[in-house]
Formats: sequence, structure tokens, C-alpha cells
Amino acid sequence: MGYARDARRVGGAAPHDSAREVLAATPKLGGGGTRITDWGRLQSASVRRIVRPRTEDELRQVVRDAARSGSRLAARGVGHGAGGQSFCDNAVVVDMTGLNRVLHLDEGTPSIRAQAGASWSVLTRVLEPKLLSVTTKQEFDIFTLGGSLAANVHGKTIDQGPLIESVESFRLLKADGELVTVSRSENTELFSAVLGGYGLLGIVTDVTLRLVPERLVRKAELVLSAREDLLHAYVARVGPAPRKLPLCYGFFDARCERGFFVTYEYTDGPPGVPWEALRRDEPKPLLFDALLGTERIFSRVRRRALDIMWATSGKPEVTMRSRRLLLWDKPPRSFQGALLQKYFVPIESFPEFASRAGAVLARNETDVPVFTNHFRFVPGNDETLLPFAPQDSICLIPCYLARKGSAAWRAALELVTAALVEAALELGGRPYLAFDINSSREQFYRAYPRAAEFFALKRQHDPDGLFSNRLAEKYA
Repeated sequence: MGYARDARRVGGAAPHDSAREVLAATPKLGGGGTRITDWGRLQSASVRRIVRPRTEDELRQVVRDAARSGSRLAARGVGHGAGGQSFCDNAVVVDMTGLNRVLHLDEGTPSIRAQAGASWSVLTRVLEPKLLSVTTKQEFDIFTLGGSLAANVHGKTIDQGPLIESVESFRLLKADGELVTVSRSENTELFSAVLGGYGLLGIVTDVTLRLVPERLVRKAELVLSAREDLLHAYVARVGPAPRKLPLCYGFFDARCERGFFVTYEYTDGPPGVPWEALRRDEPKPLLFDALLGTERIFSRVRRRALDIMWATSGKPEVTMRSRRLLLWDKPPRSFQGALLQKYFVPIESFPEFASRAGAVLARNETDVPVFTNHFRFVPGNDETLLPFAPQDSICLIPCYLARKGSAAWRAALELVTAALVEAALELGGRPYLAFDINSSREQFYRAYPRAAEFFALKRQHDPDGLFSNRLAEKYA
């Protein structure tokens, strides 16, 4: 194979404090009205107030008061979206982080029940000493369970599908004030609508998640090559039996012309160090900050970013699976100035999409600079009404050096987004709604053909439109 000469076989950090760090620009809680935005800073809204209930009774009172006054409600975790999914004008924003307790751990099943405002770090502190893990998690431990459920996150893992696969049940506070249990056997129509439904059918109060035994993984292989050979090798790794590998992900340069991927395998051998000391962050946050700061100043460094990442990727590593699902416990400071998008394309069409995406990004690299393009396999799942990857897909994640305060940059990003969305749609793919608000209505309904069914169900359960956000305003 053309990639063989660049293949390498290759041979940890203390538990974190897990203090809550909010990525979004969140105003102080209280009344009087205020301006609010999210991590993407592409959308903002003037909201009535932000409330932070600490009990279910307080939450139910918030819903009753809003229904009585005709206010709209928008649930919010840490506000990591990029399309206004956690706010809209004149809404009462419900900050869920006050409902943050683990309610029950069943080591026999195993499963865990926790409130929706709990961050993944709360679960980590409970589960790691028991050597148990969630199946799927996001790349920062600061995110809330409720936010992850709303977006039906997929994470880096390839041996487990999106988060919906591990959800056993959850409780939902509806617009009429009723608190109902939802599962695959109870209130089933809500199960497929609420998960991945961005908080538009009610507020999830708590969730029960299936767990898996914690396992060690080791970095096993790195492959560097031009795009065509690289993707041929990548599909050969993940295509036949993707769920036997815990991790296999890669990076392209800014033009998607060349790249590398790294494979992790399960290992039963002892790490030689206590589990508490196994590595967490990849890469080190300070190094990431330094690299992005330099890339902003020097275009030559941007062009060499892939080589820098490759040169630092070969260190042998054994760590815990759940820790390698993370990039960092807490995001580096420079991540505030980044912006991500995600495009899911069926595995057989992804090479063509990567070629088209690279051409789009190359044409616009001055106005919309990219510091890397990440890609990863995503197991297909069509349980939700708004599935981002209904069949086995590969996800391309352009990572932009954003200028979020610049109207010119935002306008250029809209043009890039329109071209990338269209390329994905033509090849049977779709954009990820958590980071997209630029798609036209026509593109949205092509990408999510069951969206009309989703909004009809919302009208049935929320006839007065109590729960809303920018996504609903644009596409409902």
C-alpha cells in the first residue's frame, strides 16, 4: 500500500479538580433582562432573565410561572453550542447546573442515574474509583448531561454509537407541568424526539445511563499519507469491524490534502502505574495555546501545523479508555477563539467529500483560516427523529481560527458553510445542528427529512410553544 512506508507502531495525568468552567459568555443570574450568547458567539439574544433552580420543585415552579406569564423557556447547560440552541429573544433561560447530583449508582447492572445539570466530571469522580465508565462522552468533562442528551453527542469512541444507545430512561418535565418517565418502552414517541431534540419538547430532569467496565487502551499505530491513500487505510481499519477498536481518528492539513490517523487498541496488560496517574490531556493545554497563538500570527506555521502535530504524536501511551475519549478535562484558554463545525458523510462517500471540502477551504483560507481538520468514524444510528449519522459515517470537523467579533469573518464563514453543507447533502451527508445555524431552511429539511414529524410532535406536546430557541425560530 502507498501508505505503508509512513506507518508506525508505537509502544499518564492526575485526577482533575473538575471545577466548573463555562465556555460561553454567560451573564449574572437575575432579572432585569440581559444579552446572552454562547461559545460560538455567532448568535445572541436579549433574554428576560436567567434562573438557576436547585431542586425539581423550583424547576417545576419556573415552568408554571413561564406558562402563566406567556414567557418562553430555553434550557441551558454550559452553552457550548454555536447556533443559539440555548436561548432566544425574550425567553427565560433555565441554567440547569444547579441540578447536578448523582442520584444512584447500580454496580450490578451497571448503570448510573444523575441529574441533567451534572457535568461529566461529576460522573467521572464517582465512576473511576469503581473502574466503570460511560460508553460515550464529549471531549471536555465540563459539559452537562442535559446538553449532551439534547445534542445526542457522539464523542471520539468508535466502538460505541452516539449517546442515545446508552440511555436507558430519563424523566422529562413537559410544558403542562407533568413529569413523565421516557424510555424505549414508555412514552416511546418522546424518546426519539427528546434525544437530539435540543430541549424543544421539555426539560430533562435526570437520566439513567448504561455503563461499561473501564479498560486500558494503548496507542498502537500511526499512519501518515496523502488523502487518498490515507482514507483507504483508514476505512480498512474501521470499516470491517469498527466496534472492536475503541479509538481510531485522524487529522488533515488545512486543505485536506494530506494527514495522519492514530489507532488505539484495548490491552489487558498492566500499565505499570496506578490508574490514578494515567494520562489525561492530549495534547497539553499550554502547548495547544502556544500553537494556536503562533498560527494566528504566522500563516507559515498554519501551513506546517500538521507536521508539528505528527512530530509530537508518536510517544507510546497506555491509559484508560474514558480518559482517551477526552481531549482535555477543561478546554485550553485559546479554545475560546476557535470554532468547530461537523459534517457527517456516509463512509463510502467521505473521500469525495474530503476532496470537495478541501477545495472550499483552500479557496477561502485567507478569510476563513483553518488550523486543522479532524476526522473520525461515527457508528450509524437512526433512533432519533433528527439523526446526524443514520448510517456508518465519517465526520469531518473543520477547526477554524475564528474572529468572532468580525462581521466580515462571519459573512465569509456563512459562504464557506453554505458550500460545505451543500457538498455534504449531495453525497448523502448532513451538518451537525449543535454547530450550525447557517443552513437554509431548504438545506435543513433535506438534511433532516423527519424534521416535519419532529415539529409536529412538538406542537402536540407543547401547543403554546413554551420551549424555544434559535433553532426552532429558524426551522420550525
